[in-house]
Amino acid sequence: MSVMFSQYPGTRERHLQRKFENPLFGDEPVSLLDIQQAQQQDAQEVDDFMNEFRDLVQRAVELEANAEADVILKLKEQLDKSYERCTGLAGDQSEIKQMLRRLVAAIMQSMWQAIGQDAQAHAKLQMEEQARESHFAMLENPLISDLLRPDSCIGEDDLVPTLLSESREAVLLAMQMFIPEQQAVVCKKAGELIAQCADSDSAAITTARQRLLDMETALQPGNQMPG
Repeated sequence: MSVMFSQYPGTRERHLQRKFENPLFGDEPVSLLDIQQAQQQDAQEVDDFMNEFRDLVQRAVELEANAEADVILKLKEQLDKSYERCTGLAGDQSEIKQMLRRLVAAIMQSMWQAIGQDAQAHAKLQMEEQARESHFAMLENPLISDLLRPDSCIGEDDLVPTLLSESREAVLLAMQMFIPEQQAVVCKKAGELIAQCADSDSAAITTARQRLLDMETALQPGNQMPG
């Protein structure tokens, strides 16, 4: 069955991969039809994205050197959002992401030139660039991209089983997205879910126990789970 999944799945197919034969998600089976439908939806999203991407590139190319600041800022925000969306798409989108990075860099260069020698503006732009690089780096992990989507497949009920089914790197990144109180709640629910599945001999449960240890390690000081 695993051969039916794509090499570069999109967000919908990726979530079905997590759920496939995974007792953490309950007894609902993942069928071949489910996978095919997810692949079709992910492919349609790529087509829609590419149409919007071409329009965005055209607008960036036609941007006038003396464009108003609000026009430049709006375009930059759209490029940032386009990058966020691109990271979760099906297929190998590395070339598109590189192009988006180049476009963002070009826009930022225009902004650097526009602020001149304003020290305060320089500091603000530098902080913004550092934050963007950190954000883009996190988005390279598919789980983070999936979680941050406005229409994420990972609903509240699927959050804990999803975290328990991911890699250590992905889980540690995801834990950074929660405030300490949320981290503690997630760990508590994760422990309860593993206990419910204690009778299962699935490899997913073995992985889940290790992920719980990783999640507890990531807890912020003062919110450690009681021993």
